[in-house]
Amino acid sequence: MNAYDLTGSLRDAGELAGCSHHTVKHYVERPSAGGELDRSAARPQLIDEHLLKVEEWVEPSWGKVRADVAHVSLVALGYKGSERTFRSAGPGSHLPQPN
Repeated sequence: MNAYDLTGSLRDAGELAGCSHHTVKHYVERPSAGGELDRSAARPQLIDEHLLKVEEWVEPSWGKVRADVAHVSLVALGYKGSERTFRSAGPGSHLPQPN
């Protein structure tokens, strides 16, 4: 907002702030937000009901358990998501990639 106040231009403010002029416009049009970032709503994930089991595997192995191996085991326990979804969800997101 300071960059916009200084320049009066969305494009110039975006250039100064290092973001898109569309982003500047978004915040200029919402003065009541006070510069706060938008928060996305928390949504349930496929992995949610299996998080405790994944943590049981990850914690003792200090994160050395491979995601592809853990995914196969999780599918056997009823997980319906893909390996890609598994890698990007929750605590499994820090599992090492296979070589």
